[in-house]
Amino acid sequence: MRRILPAVGVLLVAAVAAGVIWFYAAGNVGDPTEVTAPLITAATPDVSPATTESPSTTARSAPASSESDDREDSPSTEPEPTAAPSEEPTETTVTTASTETTVPDVTVELELAGGTEARFLIFEELQGEPFTVVGVTTEVVGRVRVDRSDLSNSQMGDILINARTFATDSSNRDRAIRGPILASEQFEFIVFRPGSLIGLSGAAEEGGEWRFAVEGALTVRDVTRPVIFEVVARWGPGDVLEGAASAAVLRSEFDLSVPPVPFVANVADEIILELDFIAQPSGLG
Repeated sequence: MRRILPAVGVLLVAAVAAGVIWFYAAGNVGDPTEVTAPLITAATPDVSPATTESPSTTARSAPASSESDDREDSPSTEPEPTAAPSEEPTETTVTTASTETTVPDVTVELELAGGTEARFLIFEELQGEPFTVVGVTTEVVGRVRVDRSDLSNSQMGDILINARTFATDSSNRDRAIRGPILASEQFEFIVFRPGSLIGLSGAAEEGGEWRFAVEGALTVRDVTRPVIFEVVARWGPGDVLEGAASAAVLRSEFDLSVPPVPFVANVADEIILELDFIAQPSGLG
């Protein structure tokens, strides 16, 4: 018995030491990767009229070239027919130029800029007292294409949040989040892929405010679930869009397990996700 007790004590110490080593090693991830906002691949609805005019412009110039071919075949029709068709393409070119200049006046593409911040909030008991953990990062990228004449035609690209950069009030907790909880060495980015914009309409006027929802798919680690964000947005001077978005998700739905930690108990299943955003025209960063 005297020999067994020291052996058990050694095993316990070894187990604790191994747990500490694993905890620190798991939270020791690489530096965050610098990325740019993914492009919005779908065509903006209000661009289609301009696109349909381009083929019609080509169709109008095609007969002009065929007429010139006919003129080459019959030399007797010389100056008068040649002068008349040459003026018509000139008018077409002016029409095309004016069409091209109207598209940017209607549609503007914005990128998330400095001042954008993503957060998560989760309740736990810390040393027997209620406590709300807040994790924050500014490593967020994304784009939105706004149709200023009809906001219902606006579109969003993927929103990427770097999971390696969340910071709370505790470095030990940060290591747990980066390592065993989010596995950010392997799954560096949390991705929200927007689907439809619900309840957004009207025109973008300076000082205007809108409340709407964004339905999409949220991927955390290797698990993807549908999520709806409630959004409040304001249109400011210089085509700057500011606002906030929030949603509630469950840890259990994303298979996020919190490792047992001394003095921490009753970690909630619900997580509140928040995004304070500032988006400005691309290239102004």
